[in-house]
Amino acid sequence: MKNLKDIFYLEMAYALAEKAKGWANPNPYVGTVIVHKDVIVGHGYHVKSGQLHAEALALQRAGPLSRNSTAYITLEPCVHWGKTPPCTEAILQARLKRVVISALDPNPLVFKKGFKKIKQAGIEVSSGLLEEKNRRLNEVYLKYITKKIPFVIAKAAISVDGKIATRKFSSRWISSQQTREYFHLLRGEYDVLMVGINTLIKDDPLLTVRHPNWKGKKIVRVILDSHLRFPLGAKILSTLSQGKIIVFSLKKASQKKADALRKKGVEIISFSSQTLDLKEVLSWLGKNEMSSVLVEGGSRVLTSMFEKKLVDKIIISISPKLIGGKQAPSLLQGEGAGFIKNSLHLKRTNSFQIDEDIIMEGYL
Repeated sequence: MKNLKDIFYLEMAYALAEKAKGWANPNPYVGTVIVHKDVIVGHGYHVKSGQLHAEALALQRAGPLSRNSTAYITLEPCVHWGKTPPCTEAILQARLKRVVISALDPNPLVFKKGFKKIKQAGIEVSSGLLEEKNRRLNEVYLKYITKKIPFVIAKAAISVDGKIATRKFSSRWISSQQTREYFHLLRGEYDVLMVGINTLIKDDPLLTVRHPNWKGKKIVRVILDSHLRFPLGAKILSTLSQGKIIVFSLKKASQKKADALRKKGVEIISFSSQTLDLKEVLSWLGKNEMSSVLVEGGSRVLTSMFEKKLVDKIIISISPKLIGGKQAPSLLQGEGAGFIKNSLHLKRTNSFQIDEDIIMEGYL
């Protein structure tokens, strides 16, 4: 009975944590529920970096009723000072009777330390319940906090024969309107939207978050542009209020063009290497607290990301169309695998249907 109650209240805490998606980055998504004699007396989730953590907010709402209560927390409470005080201190001061933690925090500053501090204070504490749920919810954070590089998602709309455009590079629209709306909804969950310069030149996209569920949401736009071919009249330059634009290029590119783009508000990051190193790009983003990157193409960028094994997750829509043509770009080009055993194999796959399209997700 106790275990069923714990699951029930932890599920509620996870429902709160889900609300932080796309807003709390690079911090984890955390929810907390405080229960006293089967009555919820406090609840909260970590809304945004710099604001109160879920535990502190829930305890603040519970006030004196938190004494001798049980706290249900989706992730191990922090023990260190950051932008906010340690959550373990708030827990000890609240004089809780019991703490149920779903998952331990892999952050080296926290891992097992929060659990240990609560236990040493004489409070009954447990962990591990619904841990898999936390792994799925915080997949971005789990990679970022341990490796200091962003979690990378490759997204594409393809035909049944794997094409992302025709031989004339026409791609509007392979997927249905409903599918495109779903992908716009997904955009808001991530920190960075990345494309190659060819996509910018051919499609002239805005690369903004426009779904009504994400009012006020900004996203960093990253353009991979070795030789600074970025058009000075591109539509994206009118959207700087909706997120920064960062162009990664090489130092040998035109400094005159770089200065012109800077005057328009674009940030230019130049590398001294002969070719643009995608690992170096991701490392730079990680150092600047960008924890997730959604790669939307084109084919050269996606292929390079796959070949260098930099993609963590793939989300594709497969539409009931046959495009054909040797010159039509595919999702994955390059030399390709010589044997099936050497092909990239998706794990933990999931699929569902939107209109006539099949949406497939998997991990590499």
